[in-house]
Amino acid sequence: MSINPYMTVLGAIFLFAATSSQSMAALSLSLADPCTVSDFPALCRGTIKGQTNVNAATDVAIRELMKRTRQAKEIAEKELKRDGGVATCLSNFNSAFDNLDKALTNIKENDGFSLNINLSAALTDYDTCSDAMKETREINVIYKSAGVLYKMADNCLALSTLVKH
Repeated sequence: MSINPYMTVLGAIFLFAATSSQSMAALSLSLADPCTVSDFPALCRGTIKGQTNVNAATDVAIRELMKRTRQAKEIAEKELKRDGGVATCLSNFNSAFDNLDKALTNIKENDGFSLNINLSAALTDYDTCSDAMKETREINVIYKSAGVLYKMADNCLALSTLVKH
Protein backbone atom coordinates (compact mmCIF):
# COMPACT_ATOMS: atom_id res chain seq x y z
CA MET A 1 0.00 0.00 0.00
CA SER A 2 1.54 3.29 -1.08
CA ILE A 3 0.86 6.75 0.28
CA ASN A 4 -0.65 9.16 -2.17
CA PRO A 5 1.90 12.01 -2.73
CA TYR A 6 -0.91 14.55 -2.87
CA MET A 7 -2.11 13.50 0.57
CA THR A 8 1.42 13.90 1.94
CA VAL A 9 1.66 17.45 0.57
CA LEU A 10 -1.80 18.34 1.91
CA GLY A 11 -0.87 16.93 5.32
CA ALA A 12 2.32 18.98 5.40
CA ILE A 13 0.43 22.14 4.45
CA PHE A 14 -2.15 21.48 7.16
CA LEU A 15 0.56 20.97 9.82
CA PHE A 16 2.36 24.12 8.72
CA ALA A 17 -0.86 26.16 8.82
CA ALA A 18 -1.78 24.84 12.28
CA THR A 19 1.69 25.54 13.69
CA SER A 20 1.83 28.97 12.07
CA SER A 21 -1.61 29.82 13.46
CA GLN A 22 -0.53 28.89 17.00
CA SER A 23 2.65 30.99 16.68
CA MET A 24 0.65 33.97 15.46
CA ALA A 25 -1.78 33.61 18.38
CA ALA A 26 1.12 33.56 20.86
CA LEU A 27 2.69 36.56 19.15
CA SER A 28 -0.50 38.60 19.23
CA LEU A 29 -1.00 37.66 22.89
CA SER A 30 2.49 38.90 23.78
CA LEU A 31 1.90 42.11 21.83
CA ALA A 32 -1.37 42.76 23.68
CA ASP A 33 0.32 42.01 27.02
CA PRO A 34 4.11 42.34 26.89
CA CYS A 35 4.36 40.87 30.41
CA THR A 36 3.56 37.38 29.13
CA VAL A 37 7.30 36.99 28.42
CA SER A 38 8.31 37.82 32.00
CA ASP A 39 9.00 35.49 34.92
CA PHE A 40 6.99 37.72 37.27
CA PRO A 41 3.99 38.80 35.16
CA ALA A 42 1.85 40.20 38.00
CA LEU A 43 4.70 42.45 39.15
CA CYS A 44 5.38 43.39 35.53
CA ARG A 45 1.76 44.36 34.85
CA GLY A 46 1.65 46.48 38.00
CA THR A 47 4.83 48.22 36.88
CA ILE A 48 4.00 48.99 33.25
CA LYS A 49 0.45 50.13 34.06
CA GLY A 50 -1.30 48.90 30.91
CA GLN A 51 1.34 49.87 28.35
CA THR A 52 1.13 47.66 25.26
CA ASN A 53 3.86 49.34 23.21
CA VAL A 54 6.91 47.25 24.14
CA ASN A 55 9.40 50.12 23.88
CA ALA A 56 7.24 52.32 26.10
CA ALA A 57 6.55 49.43 28.51
CA THR A 58 10.27 48.72 28.85
CA ASP A 59 10.98 52.42 29.39
CA VAL A 60 8.27 52.66 32.08
CA ALA A 61 9.55 49.51 33.79
CA ILE A 62 13.13 50.79 33.86
CA ARG A 63 12.06 54.19 35.22
CA GLU A 64 10.04 52.53 37.99
CA LEU A 65 13.01 50.30 38.81
CA MET A 66 15.24 53.39 39.01
CA LYS A 67 12.77 55.03 41.39
CA ARG A 68 12.69 51.97 43.63
CA THR A 69 16.49 51.66 43.49
CA ARG A 70 16.81 55.27 44.62
CA GLN A 71 14.49 54.52 47.56
CA ALA A 72 16.47 51.39 48.51
CA LYS A 73 19.68 53.40 48.28
CA GLU A 74 18.29 56.00 50.72
CA ILE A 75 17.40 53.26 53.20
CA ALA A 76 20.86 51.69 52.84
CA GLU A 77 22.53 55.07 53.48
CA LYS A 78 20.67 55.33 56.81
CA GLU A 79 21.78 51.84 57.88
CA LEU A 80 25.31 52.10 56.50
CA LYS A 81 28.20 50.57 58.38
CA ARG A 82 31.81 50.75 57.22
CA ASP A 83 31.70 47.23 55.88
CA GLY A 84 29.29 44.35 55.53
CA GLY A 85 26.31 43.66 53.35
CA VAL A 86 24.75 47.11 53.54
CA ALA A 87 27.92 48.77 52.22
CA THR A 88 28.02 46.25 49.36
CA CYS A 89 24.36 46.92 48.58
CA LEU A 90 24.85 50.67 48.57
CA SER A 91 27.68 50.34 46.07
CA ASN A 92 25.64 47.93 43.94
CA PHE A 93 22.55 50.15 44.04
CA ASN A 94 24.68 53.01 42.69
CA SER A 95 26.03 50.75 39.95
CA ALA A 96 22.57 49.44 39.08
CA PHE A 97 21.20 52.97 38.85
CA ASP A 98 23.98 53.92 36.40
CA ASN A 99 23.32 50.80 34.32
CA LEU A 100 19.60 51.55 34.20
CA ASP A 101 20.29 55.13 33.15
CA LYS A 102 22.39 53.77 30.27
CA ALA A 103 19.59 51.33 29.41
CA LEU A 104 17.16 54.23 28.93
CA THR A 105 19.60 55.75 26.44
CA ASN A 106 19.91 52.36 24.72
CA ILE A 107 16.13 52.27 24.15
CA LYS A 108 16.17 55.75 22.57
CA GLU A 109 19.08 54.74 20.33
CA ASN A 110 17.49 51.37 19.41
CA ASP A 111 20.61 49.61 20.70
CA GLY A 112 19.24 46.26 21.78
CA PHE A 113 22.65 44.70 22.35
CA SER A 114 23.76 47.39 24.83
CA LEU A 115 20.28 47.42 26.40
CA ASN A 116 20.65 43.72 27.16
CA ILE A 117 24.15 44.24 28.61
CA ASN A 118 23.10 47.12 30.87
CA LEU A 119 19.96 45.38 32.15
CA SER A 120 21.95 42.19 32.78
CA ALA A 121 24.51 44.21 34.72
CA ALA A 122 21.77 45.77 36.89
CA LEU A 123 20.30 42.32 37.51
CA THR A 124 23.73 41.14 38.68
CA ASP A 125 24.05 44.18 40.97
CA TYR A 126 20.83 43.28 42.80
CA ASP A 127 21.84 39.62 43.03
CA THR A 128 25.25 40.59 44.45
CA CYS A 129 23.52 42.70 47.10
CA SER A 130 21.30 39.78 48.13
CA ASP A 131 24.31 37.46 48.32
CA ALA A 132 26.26 39.93 50.46
CA MET A 133 23.34 40.32 52.85
CA LYS A 134 22.98 36.53 53.15
CA GLU A 135 26.69 36.10 53.83
CA THR A 136 26.62 38.61 56.68
CA ARG A 137 23.28 37.26 57.91
CA GLU A 138 21.74 40.72 57.58
CA ILE A 139 18.26 39.66 56.51
CA ASN A 140 16.38 42.96 56.71
CA VAL A 141 14.48 45.46 54.59
CA ILE A 142 17.49 46.02 52.32
CA TYR A 143 17.74 42.29 51.62
CA LYS A 144 14.02 42.14 50.87
CA SER A 145 14.24 45.25 48.67
CA ALA A 146 17.11 43.72 46.70
CA GLY A 147 14.91 40.67 46.04
CA VAL A 148 12.07 42.80 44.65
CA LEU A 149 14.51 44.92 42.63
CA TYR A 150 15.99 41.72 41.19
CA LYS A 151 12.53 40.56 40.05
CA MET A 152 11.81 43.96 38.52
CA ALA A 153 15.16 43.93 36.69
CA ASP A 154 14.42 40.41 35.46
CA ASN A 155 11.11 41.69 34.07
CA CYS A 156 12.90 44.61 32.37
CA LEU A 157 15.32 42.18 30.76
CA ALA A 158 12.42 40.01 29.54
CA LEU A 159 10.61 43.06 28.12
CA SER A 160 13.80 44.14 26.37
CA THR A 161 13.67 40.98 24.24
CA LEU A 162 10.54 42.43 22.60
CA VAL A 163 11.99 45.90 21.99
CA LYS A 164 11.98 46.82 18.32
CA HIS A 165 15.49 47.46 16.97
